[in-house]
Amino acid sequence: MIILPESEAQRRRKPRIWEGFSVTGRAGANYFYGDFVDEGRTHITLGAVAEKELNTYLSGRVSIMGGKMSGVQFAADDGVKNAWFDNAYTELNFGASFRPLNILLGYFKQRSFNPYVIGQVGALYYNATKYWGVYSNGFPDFEYGDVWNEASGVTATVSGGLGISYWISSQLSINLEAIGTVPFSDELDAHKEYELPGGGVKQTESNDFYYTTSVGVTFLIDDSRWKNAPKYNRKAYLKTRSQYKKSSKKNIKSINKKRRKRR
Repeated sequence: MIILPESEAQRRRKPRIWEGFSVTGRAGANYFYGDFVDEGRTHITLGAVAEKELNTYLSGRVSIMGGKMSGVQFAADDGVKNAWFDNAYTELNFGASFRPLNILLGYFKQRSFNPYVIGQVGALYYNATKYWGVYSNGFPDFEYGDVWNEASGVTATVSGGLGISYWISSQLSINLEAIGTVPFSDELDAHKEYELPGGGVKQTESNDFYYTTSVGVTFLIDDSRWKNAPKYNRKAYLKTRSQYKKSSKKNIKSINKKRRKRR
């Protein structure tokens, strides 16, 4: 009789792989700072992050983000639109997040605000198109709005940034992240080089830097095995007590309803 309940409890328990595992939906904006943009550098970015606690201060993470980039270039002398581009992109990153307060002050799952540092490497797919502006009259075969150049491919990236999370409940938190990305390509704006109206080709500066800010909602699938530092036991109890009260009240109400029905 003792063995059966124990084996049943072990069977129902979630596998260890889900301990400290969370998923996050993200929405925000990217800001493109390549050599082709004077205006209109901001666009929407969406994505998701899967993260697992490796120890009390370090987590491994995988993220997939995507959206649109764009920008307008103006002529230096008279301020008229010289050209513009748009780019659909998707990035896949592997990295880690480091939480310094968990080392400095001790591990505390219910900490209201918890800042962290992000480091990542990954790959980015881009599909960019550049269009002629008013100076297409320097090239008789082109008109305003015609395609000037197209570029697509996959490039490696290195990125890093900062984040801060706010604890809502034992399973939910919200967070804000700002990440800068350096791709090993100069074609995210389809503008690696361009022909001059008077003849010749001009090379642009290498690498199209951009950064992303986003807000996320995180759902913790299963609690990690790590325990709070002893000094936080009282605080953790007080912070989660209200949640247990709500759940117990619901259980009591449901039990009372069942009893009434039976009577």
